[in-house]
Amino acid sequence: MDINAILDELEKCVSGKRDVMRKIIMCIVTGGHVIMEDKPGVGKTTIAKAVSKVMGLKPSRIQFTSDVMPSDVTGYVTYNKNKGCDVFVPGPIFGSNLLLADEINRASSKCQAALLEVMQEKQATIGSEARPVEDPFIVIATMNPYISAAFGVSVLPQAELDRFTMALTVGYPNESDEIKLLRARDHADPMDNLEAKCNTEDILKCRAEIDDVYVALEIYRYALAIAKATRNHKDIELGVSPRGVLYTLRIAKAQAYFDGRDYVMPADIDSVFADVCVHRIQTREQEMTVISERRLKLLAQILADTPTPKFFSGR
Repeated sequence: MDINAILDELEKCVSGKRDVMRKIIMCIVTGGHVIMEDKPGVGKTTIAKAVSKVMGLKPSRIQFTSDVMPSDVTGYVTYNKNKGCDVFVPGPIFGSNLLLADEINRASSKCQAALLEVMQEKQATIGSEARPVEDPFIVIATMNPYISAAFGVSVLPQAELDRFTMALTVGYPNESDEIKLLRARDHADPMDNLEAKCNTEDILKCRAEIDDVYVALEIYRYALAIAKATRNHKDIELGVSPRGVLYTLRIAKAQAYFDGRDYVMPADIDSVFADVCVHRIQTREQEMTVISERRLKLLAQILADTPTPKFFSGR
């Protein structure tokens, strides 16, 4: 898989966000899920739609509101009097590879829970039957942290946040990128001209190759040492879970792979740790956002204070 070709194609539609899109691609090829938290209008939904098109994925979308039901996510079983039997009516998680869960924090806790099983186990239990979703299956969720509780916002439970591999922000573009964005939309939508640069077979092949990237024992110990530091920090009430360590290593392997190496370096862990773990920790001060400056600073300090392996057995 040529990640630079994919990113070059994406930049025809989304300017100046190459790093964010690279991280999303790393999640997709490792079978992970992404949550993007940022202010409205900075391109969260556009990025998700562009990535699905360029990577040859079948998209579906749920615009979450407080009245969306769990069956609107998973589907339901109903009696068909013409056929004389129960029939399954699939929800948007079926028949697609990428589910855009727009404004997921406006969904009720029941709807958020409906995603837990499918995100972790790639299946959904409807009635008495567990039904598998397609492989790959990726959830890209967006959140607007500036919606108040008066508009029906539900805080995502930690169990669901822990299912997301990475939490990312998009941010405002710089001046030159914003001018480029404005000019590209003078007469047409550049999304219409995007071309697929890979398909699901390429993604699954890439996933298998990433699985073969070598991780030395020293790297395992380093990743675990950072996670333990979050669990024992005086200002952190809930530290990084074992799943968080697993995802850190998985994304670090993807980072090494796309950098042309078949082994993980400590720098790979350092470069992905904050994005993988910022939403997995809770400070002793209550915070409504998934990504906060306070948590990012704590993780950066922990990284700085944890000794980096000076020697490790790379291939």
